[in-house]
Amino acid sequence: MSQKYNKGLRASARSVRTPAVNLRTRAVAANTLAAAVAGILYCAGGAYAADEPTADTSNALNEIVVTASAQGVKKLDASYNIVSLNQEEIQNANPASAAEIFKLSPGIWPEASGGQTGVNIDVAGFPNGGGDSPYFSTMIQGSPLYGVASLSFLDSSTLVRFDDTVERVEIVQGGPGAIFGQGQAGATANFILRTGSDKTAGSVGFTYGSEGSERVDAFYSGKIIDGWYGSIGGFYRVDDGVRNPQYTSDIGGQLTATLKHDLDNGSVMFWYRRLSDKNQWVADFPYTVSNGKVSAYPGFNQLNSTYNSKQLQNFLIPSPSGGWENDDISNGRGADLNYFGSSLDLKFSNGWSISNSFLFDGGYTNTQALVNNGNPQTLSAFTTALGQCSPTPCTPKVPTALIPFVQAHYANGLPVDPTQSVITEQVWLVRKKLTNITDEFRLAKEVFDGNTLTFGVYAAHYTDNDGWSLGSNVLMNNVPNASPIILQATQGGNIYNVTSPQGIVSANGGYQILEQGKATNIAVYLSDSWKISSWLFDASVRLEHIDLDQQTTNLSPTQMGSVFDLWDNKVSLPNGTYSHGREHNTMPTFSVGANYEFSDHMSAYVRVNDGVFFDNFDGVRCNVTGPASAAVNGSCASNPPLNKVQNYEGGFKIQNRYTYIDLAVYDKEFKGLSFTPVDIQNVQIGPKTVYGSTSKGARLVGSVNPGAGSDVQAVRDFKITVNANYENAKYKDFLGCAIYTNITGQKVCGVINGNQLSRLPKMQIRVTPSDKQVMSWGTLTEFVGYEHIGQHYQDFTNLNPLGSYYDLGAGIVADIGDNWQIRLLGSNLTNQFGLTEGNARVGGNAVQNNVGFGRSIVGREGSIELKYKF
Repeated sequence: MSQKYNKGLRASARSVRTPAVNLRTRAVAANTLAAAVAGILYCAGGAYAADEPTADTSNALNEIVVTASAQGVKKLDASYNIVSLNQEEIQNANPASAAEIFKLSPGIWPEASGGQTGVNIDVAGFPNGGGDSPYFSTMIQGSPLYGVASLSFLDSSTLVRFDDTVERVEIVQGGPGAIFGQGQAGATANFILRTGSDKTAGSVGFTYGSEGSERVDAFYSGKIIDGWYGSIGGFYRVDDGVRNPQYTSDIGGQLTATLKHDLDNGSVMFWYRRLSDKNQWVADFPYTVSNGKVSAYPGFNQLNSTYNSKQLQNFLIPSPSGGWENDDISNGRGADLNYFGSSLDLKFSNGWSISNSFLFDGGYTNTQALVNNGNPQTLSAFTTALGQCSPTPCTPKVPTALIPFVQAHYANGLPVDPTQSVITEQVWLVRKKLTNITDEFRLAKEVFDGNTLTFGVYAAHYTDNDGWSLGSNVLMNNVPNASPIILQATQGGNIYNVTSPQGIVSANGGYQILEQGKATNIAVYLSDSWKISSWLFDASVRLEHIDLDQQTTNLSPTQMGSVFDLWDNKVSLPNGTYSHGREHNTMPTFSVGANYEFSDHMSAYVRVNDGVFFDNFDGVRCNVTGPASAAVNGSCASNPPLNKVQNYEGGFKIQNRYTYIDLAVYDKEFKGLSFTPVDIQNVQIGPKTVYGSTSKGARLVGSVNPGAGSDVQAVRDFKITVNANYENAKYKDFLGCAIYTNITGQKVCGVINGNQLSRLPKMQIRVTPSDKQVMSWGTLTEFVGYEHIGQHYQDFTNLNPLGSYYDLGAGIVADIGDNWQIRLLGSNLTNQFGLTEGNARVGGNAVQNNVGFGRSIVGREGSIELKYKF
């Protein structure tokens, strides 16, 4: 029997809506960034520090932020990177999904090109390489939505949707984020909900999209009785999708309610959310490469096309529970969840205060999707290959003697041309049931004037109950909205089913598992904040313990059909035994920062912190495949090496009537990726060890109002905002061969050290000029958004470059009187082609005969919303 350690069969991902053209790539982007920064710095210098923001200027640095802070802190005093976005700013950014909001924090890279959910979220300086989102956490009201940042087939953005019930989103990278809450040393987004007040307020909006989407948003809030306030709202939408699958692409919505009670010395707030949403999720499609530039594949423009179709909607596939089950691809990758949360804040005499955040949530986050394999080929080449295998001796998928008798036809009985271009797609069904309870309690004491000491306890208990069916592969023609191809062979009077009646060409082998896991994390921390004149110092330590247990079914080959069914005669199914994995560990983290306030609108800071990432259920998962007669319960290797990061950063912030700058530099040293050094023959050449990465970079959030002093309103309100990140991030400390299988099926010894971190762009820059005019009937706001994504690579070999690209979006918002608003938005207006990922099923250079598989941002789309506000 062979033992297989499976780290996740990670679902590859998607990207932000941004397209590809080489724009003289780095030179143009660098010049754009340099010019924008120079303009901001020039205006900053021209204004001088003494030039106070005027009353009608955004007081961004005086905003109080609560994420990754013991007590809440002004952005001016925050010695770490934090971006706060209000509802209007998020709506104007026109995010295609909740994950796309996160790219407004420089260095966050959500690959959101595959759909609303299932997004790989990478963070600058962290070697994730498109594997879900282990270094990014999502919270609502300060409570993590699940006990761990991500699992296989689950990124935390899948658990949340953006609508009018959200007041703002705070996004923190590194720093004290490693201390509070989940202890995320990568990045964390915190969704802050709108609550009721003495004034009744609300809105109703309808949005229509060019891809056939229709969406209704509603929100209502106000006073219930003295001291009690409530709110309720949500959205519902249906959407055919830019890549129309011939059925509804996205359907569902959410409802959120809050109840707040003001107390003499604080407040308590309860909230509930019901999320039920289904979203089409797609992997990779073909593209062509010419002179180093990528473009649409002839006959398949993935900007607005998908393989998904009515004929490829339902499949009968092996169930890990036994027998067969229907896989309805139209269910996509959605969420069916309930959330119950509360927040308590109380202040007492003598400088004492307490706070508590609680959340209980659970439900289902299933995945039902088609996922690509290799490159297109002709039907005749495909059927010939069914009778071949290597290295010999081996058993081909179809007996060689049957190959001349194989006939192909569509579901309607029409024959398939042997020269027809075909592909196979994996048919995935992952059922994932989650439960989660988190609670964080803080006790703070002002020890003396300017010094506050906070003691905190964080606890999370969470479970995961999965059933996976991965391994069925459907044969189809290589066209948009494809059709399955059925193969049969007749010999000796017998009819052999090479595929199922639905075109499943192979369900043999595969990974059909049942998996259950439960874990408890408990952390205690101590944080001290000390204000001394213009200095604000903070120092924090955290100690966290994890108890995690997981079990996965072992597998045995099973013949599910008759001897004449060749596609399902050796399906790997659970045999009643389990392999058990565990993680029991205790680790400390720390964070130390200092902020110096030059004035009440200019400051600088430095910070040092570390971070640790405990394994999740998939990190300790293993199982055994072998004869059922020899199956026994077993154990996996426990407590594998932990991922750790050391972060050093420094920053400068300034705001006046002409400019706003939040500029930072960082150095992130990452280690803990486990491997065993081997040579090309896969012979071990050294003991098990770890490798990591080093990343040095800079990030900028800024704006410039060159005409802020003008008496002309339209000139005064003209503004240019900039969001940018540049980093030099490389792998290090990898010994021996990084073995991968290339597009031709050969094993190759790869080199990692010095290569750019996979999937992360070297540069990201977003520039948005905007203006506002005041009319007799209201106001008119216009903006144009330019986004450039620099060179990035599919994997650690850096042999499959994904190129660079730009995206252009725009919007117009008309506020008519006191109540009406019209918002017109467009994205990818120039229909650019931009890859966010390559073929994750193949290592190294996955381009063959100038054709590769990857996923671009979606094509041009627009929307118009009519909203009534009161």
